[in-house]
Order: sequence, then structure tokens, then C-alpha cells
Amino acid sequence: MPDDIVPRDVRWTARFVAPFLVAGGAVLFILPTRTDHLWAWTVRPNMTVLAMGAGYLGGAVFFVRAGRAARWHTVALGLIGADVLATLLLVATIVHWDRFHHDNPAFWIWTALYVVTPVLLPVLWLRNRRRDPRVVEPGDVRVPDAVRWGMGGLGAGQLILALAIFAHPVAWLDVWPWKITPLTARTLAAFFAFIAVTWLAFFFERRWSALRLHVESASLGLGLVLIGVLVARSDFDRTIPAWAFALLLVGILAGLGWLQWAMRSAARRAARSAG
Repeated sequence: MPDDIVPRDVRWTARFVAPFLVAGGAVLFILPTRTDHLWAWTVRPNMTVLAMGAGYLGGAVFFVRAGRAARWHTVALGLIGADVLATLLLVATIVHWDRFHHDNPAFWIWTALYVVTPVLLPVLWLRNRRRDPRVVEPGDVRVPDAVRWGMGGLGAGQLILALAIFAHPVAWLDVWPWKITPLTARTLAAFFAFIAVTWLAFFFERRWSALRLHVESASLGLGLVLIGVLVARSDFDRTIPAWAFALLLVGILAGLGWLQWAMRSAARRAARSAG
């Protein structure tokens, strides 16, 4: 019978990965001008660096909490999204191998992580997928079908766009809101795909408890991107001004905030009814 317990291998993997994400996110978000010495390759401009740092810090929150979680179904979907990110970044590393600082320890760590995790994460998910009882527990709530279809549709469209950018980055260089290169376009597309998988999961999952942690982590990452827009607003000198991009993020965050508030309220009502 499914026990819904986070197994030891998943817990220790999360605890191993989390410090690298925290360290990487902190370096990028706090010291965006030092990537030539502190990162696997030199990243410019600051907006790209801050967006990447936001993505790593959002992912760090997921892995920190996954290392402490009690129930498998609350973290399972995150392994799929993280594997999509890791796989795309591994491909980008191979394609743009000459752009990396091969004598920098940061590059060695980068390469090791993105060689191992694209294989390790799906193995962990496949080994443990049967632990999920697939039932709505007392105190949990179902996500309304309208929300599920809306979020899932958003995720499908976003994933298609992310893969299009990743496959043909040169076509997007002149329309991106700030200056990017083929490597940074593919890197940002990988993070874009990571978030898209979170939204896409609403198609396949009804339980809010199985989606909550992933939505919270994505919301944190997007909130940090908004801070990055405000800090690096001078980098927006092209198709979309900084204020318009910031308003878009504010709208998305407001929608995610409402969703989380509504689901928490429904969960509290369900818990009172169960009690």
C-alpha cells in the first residue's frame, strides 16, 4: 500500500542539491557584476544575471523544503520540473562549451551537477512514484477545474515558447527586452520551461497539497525577478520597457497570490469541517 513517505534517497538528494542552489543564487543575485570570476561563464548584462539568480533561489526553497517534507506527493512534481531545467542546461553547456571558463572551479561544479542531475532526478521519481496514494486527504482541497485548465493551458503555451527559444535562440536576440546571447537565451529558456512545468502540472493533479510547494517556490522566484527588473531597469532599452515588464510580473504575482490565498482559505474550511 502506498505510504506517501518521502524516501531517504530523495531527502538526502534534496539536502545535497540545496546548498549549491543557495550559493549559486546568492552569488548571482548579490554580486551580478562578478560572474567573470565567480561563475562558470561570464554573464552579461545584470538583468540576465539577476533573473538566473532568482531562478536558483526559487529552486533552493523547493529543495530545502523537500529535504524536510514528510509526504512524497507534496514534492514529487518538483523533481520533474527540476529535471527539465537540468537537462536543458546540460544541452546548453555542451552546445556552447567554448563559452565556459574551463579553469574555474565554478565550471567544474556546474558541469558535475548538470551531468548527474538529469539522470538522477528521473530515477528518483520513477523509483518512488508508487508511494503516492492519489487520494485527497482530510484537510486537503481540490483545485477548481477552471483554475486547473487555466494554469495548465498557460503552462502548455509557456513550455512551447520556452522550447522554441531554446531551439532557435538567434531568432529571439532582437526582440528580447534586454541584450542576450544564444547561450543566455537558452539558459533563460531553461528556467522559463522549469516554471512552465509547474503550471502544466495542474492538468494532471487536483490536490492543492501536491501543487502548493511548487507554486510558492515559483512565486518567490518571480518576485525576485521583479526586484531584478527594478535594480537593472537601465538594461531595458529595446522592445519592452522596464515598467511594462514589471507590470506584467506584478499581474502574474497578484494572480498567484490570489490563488494561494483562495486555496489556503478553502483548506482551513475543509480542516474545520473535518474536525
